[in-house]
Amino acid sequence: MPRRTTLLTLLGLLVFAAQASAHERAPRGKELKRAEEVLSKLRRLEAAAASDSPRDFYNAARKLYPELFAAVSRLRDGDVKTDLATAAALYESALRAGGERADCARELREAYARLCVETGGERARLLRAKARLHAGWAKAGLLHARGAHDAPAHEALNLVRAERATDRALAEEALLELKELAAGSGAGRPDGAAPETLARKLEQLDRLLSSLPRDRPARLLREARDAFRDGLYWRLRAAPARALVVNVNAFDAAPYGSLPRLGLRADDAERAALANLRAALKFIRKAEEALRR
Repeated sequence: MPRRTTLLTLLGLLVFAAQASAHERAPRGKELKRAEEVLSKLRRLEAAAASDSPRDFYNAARKLYPELFAAVSRLRDGDVKTDLATAAALYESALRAGGERADCARELREAYARLCVETGGERARLLRAKARLHAGWAKAGLLHARGAHDAPAHEALNLVRAERATDRALAEEALLELKELAAGSGAGRPDGAAPETLARKLEQLDRLLSSLPRDRPARLLREARDAFRDGLYWRLRAAPARALVVNVNAFDAAPYGSLPRLGLRADDAERAALANLRAALKFIRKAEEALRR
């Protein structure tokens, strides 16, 4: 077989395999109905949020949560579940946003930055707009699963695929930041970088994580971030404890035969820091494996 024909055949097989893989991940049968039910509940939330009374949104959310999260968790992993889970989480966050203002300059995802400007930077409105965006992406996947193959359906699906590529790029950048944090922490040794420096890097990492959807790689990356943050907390607690100076006159005020309570043992704090930093390394490895798959 000529070389060019062989390459074209292999290319065709790869495209067919990718299409088949996407078809397998698309919800079908009962799974499709369950996903559509979740989307219907998200629409109810959006309708309540669009009313003149903020109380309507609150009341609608009280009826749907936390069962809405449970309904999403029962779905199979895939693009539709990712967007439904993200929309559900964003609507729930909007309930707690209050009158806070959003910093549009911190939005790394272009679609989010545009929504931030359109909503005037009001955090609750921005979160609901993000949720509505992800619900729309989930709808595109469900329409495709139902057999919609016209031009608008394909355009919507291509947009979702482009956003999934953005997801991966942001997740890989977050993974790189976490690896740098691991290197800077001296793999959990106390002779690593200063906790204040690592704390600043964690703040930069938060910008990336806030742009990611609620899928498994992003969940693992957030777990790694949380473990690092907890480890830094204990290292910061251990540092002043090691340098603590006790006034000998304090012994006079203590009951006979007892010592003054210092409230913190440096060794205990350091052990807690090391345990959290090691946990962060485990989550980093799991996130890297999830992204590789």
